[in-house]
Amino acid sequence: MARWLLLLVFTLAPLIGFEVYSHTRLRAEREAELGQEALRLLDLIDVEQGRIIDDIEHILATLVVANIVGPGCQETMERLGQRLPSYLTLGFADRSGTVRCATDRRIVGTGVANQPEVQQALSTGHFALGDYIVAEGLERHVLPFAMPYAHDNARTSGDGSDPVVVTALLDLDWLRQYQARKPLPPNTTVLLADSNGTIIVRVPDIPGLVGQPLPERLNLFLSGDRTATALTEGLDGVPRIVAYSPPGVNSNGLAVAVGIDHAAALRATDVVALRSWFPFLVILLLTLTATAWGIGRLTRQRETERSLLKAVLEHLRAGVVVAEAPTGRVILHNSAAERLIGQPLGRIDRIEDYPRPFTGGPEGSAELPLVRALRDGAVVRQEELRRDTPAGPITCLADAEPVRDADCRITLAVVTLTDITERKAGEEALRRSETRFRELVENTPVMMWINRPDGGREYYNAAWRSYTGRSLEQGERWSYIHPADYPRLLDSRERGIAAGESYGFDVRMQRHDGVYRWHVCQINPMRQNGQIIAWVGTAVDVHDSRMAREAAEQADRSKSRFLAAASHDLRQPMQSMFFFAEALHSHVHSPRGRDALAMLERGMETLKGLLDSLLDVSQLDAGVIEPRIEDIAVKPLLDDIGSAYAPVAAAKGLDLQVVNHHDLTVRSDRNLLGRMVRNLVENAIRYTERGVIRLECHPLDGHAGIQVRDTGIGISGEQMSWIFEEFYQVGNPERDRNQGLGLGLAIVQKLSALLGHPVEVRSELGKGSVFRISVPLGDAAETPVTPPPSRETKRGRLAVLIDDDAIVLMGLRSIFQDWGYDTIVASSTEEALDRLRAAGRRPDVMVADYRLREHKVGTEAILKIRELAGAPVPAVLLTGDSGPDVMQEAERHGIGLMFKPVTARLLQEALTRQTGTAA
Repeated sequence: MARWLLLLVFTLAPLIGFEVYSHTRLRAEREAELGQEALRLLDLIDVEQGRIIDDIEHILATLVVANIVGPGCQETMERLGQRLPSYLTLGFADRSGTVRCATDRRIVGTGVANQPEVQQALSTGHFALGDYIVAEGLERHVLPFAMPYAHDNARTSGDGSDPVVVTALLDLDWLRQYQARKPLPPNTTVLLADSNGTIIVRVPDIPGLVGQPLPERLNLFLSGDRTATALTEGLDGVPRIVAYSPPGVNSNGLAVAVGIDHAAALRATDVVALRSWFPFLVILLLTLTATAWGIGRLTRQRETERSLLKAVLEHLRAGVVVAEAPTGRVILHNSAAERLIGQPLGRIDRIEDYPRPFTGGPEGSAELPLVRALRDGAVVRQEELRRDTPAGPITCLADAEPVRDADCRITLAVVTLTDITERKAGEEALRRSETRFRELVENTPVMMWINRPDGGREYYNAAWRSYTGRSLEQGERWSYIHPADYPRLLDSRERGIAAGESYGFDVRMQRHDGVYRWHVCQINPMRQNGQIIAWVGTAVDVHDSRMAREAAEQADRSKSRFLAAASHDLRQPMQSMFFFAEALHSHVHSPRGRDALAMLERGMETLKGLLDSLLDVSQLDAGVIEPRIEDIAVKPLLDDIGSAYAPVAAAKGLDLQVVNHHDLTVRSDRNLLGRMVRNLVENAIRYTERGVIRLECHPLDGHAGIQVRDTGIGISGEQMSWIFEEFYQVGNPERDRNQGLGLGLAIVQKLSALLGHPVEVRSELGKGSVFRISVPLGDAAETPVTPPPSRETKRGRLAVLIDDDAIVLMGLRSIFQDWGYDTIVASSTEEALDRLRAAGRRPDVMVADYRLREHKVGTEAILKIRELAGAPVPAVLLTGDSGPDVMQEAERHGIGLMFKPVTARLLQEALTRQTGTAA
């Protein structure tokens, strides 16, 4: 018995050892299978998530290229939202991060500037995935995305509201439901988390889990550089074999984990092990049964593996069909293959039974590529197939390949079908968008064209072809451009293309009827992914507006020439009146006669002031006045003006005060600045009936503030914008010429622009006004004191007087004779030279009119007399012209210049400046 027991022990020991080894190995293999199964499921889910994110990226890229922003952006986005899935919300945000338009109006106006995906998209210039947020306005759990909006064809407002980023929000509730609908093996969980470790999806769902951070024990899902498996406790506390892919490993930027219940998955294995131990208790009775059971167990294991393989195939988005050769019997397939082929495949036993569902294939073939692989041994790579259905076409890519044995005989054939219907739809939408863009360009009324990146011509729209009467192929490319404008066009074009920036130019383009018209052309680059893919140009006809502007400028110049000519013609008789009035002083002795003569001179002074104002305006409009900037002492300037206008103010019962406690030096033109101040003082006296006029100067922020303050009628707010206009007068609707022409302030404004001295006005109606001129300070310098002209007459001095107007000439001779001069008068240069030679004397002074007969000028007469005298005889030119040539010519030869009409006193002062002594 013992022997039998010992034999039994020795017999059972290897069996027991074998069973222990088998059980251990079975558990290890099962765990390895579970790990592989988890990895396979993880790969499927990774691919699915990557496809979803890729689809979102394609949608955002399509929005960027489509360039739908503009005034109707919100309306366009809402129409687009009706066609998009409800789980996806799109929007455009401006530089401040404010959403300007979106498919869901509730997020318009919300801020996204601080979102990491927005900052990443703007900094990298690429599509970016963000982290879990609760969407403002929507109050939903979402996963955000962003892509920079870099479309150069978009309009710019200048106020910062142009879009810089396009965003997308993926509803996480939909993503969870989407994952929950996927058939998974029993006791399998799926977990998705963002890069910060925030849970965004868990299947099966655990309420309140979305938005919570991963437990510390699961932080391994966020780190690592490869996909891996681990045995860890899940979120529900159940130990699971988990396959995980960290965010830095997969292409979708999310942490993805698939877990299989460890205990549940191994429960069947453990039960099998326990059952395998039971026969050893009844080894003698159940040996055959145990053997049979062992065979059955191996069969069941193979069936389990086959079931697992089928389960994996069922979860693949790609269709898979495996058939044996040579019959063609289908031995393995999944539901995705039946969906794409459109017919059941489970009962196909012969090649002849295979359906021919496709309408698109190579050379019109409708056969499934698997048939060619079985029958002909063909290898098919990425063959595009199309099948029409009532719901629309289905497009897929097919790969087929035969499997051969050691003797190269075909034993199996495998085909995979990848659904690309959505991708084809996206490509078709992109093509339609491009077609719409082309149609928009073609039908816009503005002339437009598109050039290739190198500038080569590609397309001209209907407006361009209609205007020029040319086609794209007809004639030379630049033949419609005016030859004189072509070099400028070519230079702008070459510089713009070299710099890759927008450029423009004005050119004359030939219309179909041969007429050249001016156009403004603007060419902008169109970029994609930072690369210029085309140049888009526009041309706008501005010929009429340009001609109108040139006509207006010509009219303005004509006005200035008219004023200058009119003032010249009026000055000649005025000049003779001044000279004869001066000559009458020695002949009028009665008080009544002197009063009449004084009234005559006052009227002439008023008329002279009006003509001087007209001359100033015409000179300023003609641009002939060139300021002579120098350091000027303000005090003597203001004192002189105060002394000159104090009697005029006193005559109206006004008190003119000069308040100047600072010895300031300014940088300006002495005469022009004096004219500005005098005009302001005259204006104050004219519009002040009682009170005080103060002429003041104060330092102010590196400037001298010269201001005229009055207690006059004041200026209303509505009149303030008109007072500097020519011929505008406050309180003078009757146009009383005793109050001037309304040019004083207009001249002040023009001189202000010429000298760069700003003029400020403060006024209160009925209480007075303050006009202030800001003049930059200069370096202090001693101001030479000019002695007042002496009225002492000098007998025996000779004056040469030249004027082709006999009346003016007689008036000149009268006042010079009153001053004690001997005179030689002449109407031309030759007459003056002849009379000088006959007199045999050298003149002491000369006065000549600028315009003489036979197109001669007084400058020529002065120079020839100087040449005859052999000395630079002091001379003064009298003229009514306001052109720059007269002033430049007089300055070049050291000749004094005075504008008619000239009073005797002003002429005497001018001669004093020329001779250095009293005239």
